[in-house]
Amino acid sequence: MAIIGCGGMASYHLKQLEEVRNKKAVDFEIVAVCDLKRERAKDFANRAEKFQGKRPLEVADSAKLLDTGDLDAVDIATDHCSHHAIAIPFLKSGVHAMVEKPLAITMRAARNMIDAAKDGGATLAVAENYRRTVAHRALKWIVANGHIGELHMIFSGGVGGAPNWGRDVVMAGTPWRHDKLTSGAGPVLDNGVHEADLFRYFAGDVTQAIGVTKTFEGTRYLRDQKGTVLESVRSTVEDAGFAILQHESGSITLWAPAYWAGHGENSALGKWLYGSKGAVKEDNLILDSGFRMNASSFFLLNAPMEEKEQYFPFRLTDSVAIELYDFLVSIQRGRKPETDGMEGYKAMAISYAVIESSHVNAPVDVKEVEDLKVEGYQREINEKLAIA
Repeated sequence: MAIIGCGGMASYHLKQLEEVRNKKAVDFEIVAVCDLKRERAKDFANRAEKFQGKRPLEVADSAKLLDTGDLDAVDIATDHCSHHAIAIPFLKSGVHAMVEKPLAITMRAARNMIDAAKDGGATLAVAENYRRTVAHRALKWIVANGHIGELHMIFSGGVGGAPNWGRDVVMAGTPWRHDKLTSGAGPVLDNGVHEADLFRYFAGDVTQAIGVTKTFEGTRYLRDQKGTVLESVRSTVEDAGFAILQHESGSITLWAPAYWAGHGENSALGKWLYGSKGAVKEDNLILDSGFRMNASSFFLLNAPMEEKEQYFPFRLTDSVAIELYDFLVSIQRGRKPETDGMEGYKAMAISYAVIESSHVNAPVDVKEVEDLKVEGYQREINEKLAIA
């Protein structure tokens, strides 16, 4: 396999690939690392050589990797606007690809990736780790097994507010996140696609979204540790979103991904799920009968061992390690990964339904976003990046 993009999230991927290898969970070799910045690629090559004993090739242009001839898979962790451009040539050539979330910068770009994977007979996966935590596996199991009865409502969201999260800072020190043409959108898509996936995971498909997005901070600042402004960035994406989601099952989700906005201090709803017999508030199971218990502990004590081993193979507990394991094993065994391209696509559609709803000031059907019938907000991105 090759790692394309050697930035912050990719660094965590590399760390967890080492863990997967140490557990002898999957047999794989990193044969190449790719980044536009030579020093970052060199650092990754050094780290990979240390745990696998063989040094990967260092390249700056991902296209050159297609000429190596011995490449089975790529792990892509670059900015959103390049996901489709990098992945599609590999997928068409039959090289399997896992792409960091969101799957692509627009729905149309994501659809092109899915089509390319189908044409090339390749596996396409999205790096979706949130559903793989113990707490979220517990929530899924509790809901699926009827412990809180019929699921009625989900509440989720939060506000930034902390000195390095929210306010007027550049998120994660990456100015491209605030540019519509490189990021697509702000927290509704960037952080939010994780939660959109969870809403589907817990309550099933979302049919309609009513959304409002806001840009409270029009200018963001990159500062050093002393607070000196190093760079100012004009933001062309939202920094907060507010939505009501209607699920096919009848459940309602109230969602407020305002993570990049807010002053003072941060606030979080956690995940609150209410059913006909009780609720789970963050990681606390609370039933009408008076029963109370930590939700993760309840799951670990009561779920069948076979199910727990399926969720946490080889006793892997880090959610990123598990997503990487699942991708690699899906290739070796010829099966679909848990979060394949279509799972990533449907999660994206929820995020974009909220954004498109705000754009037209009206409710939006998620299916119409999936079918590329509603893409008014995305049109500028598609046109500027020549995404057909």
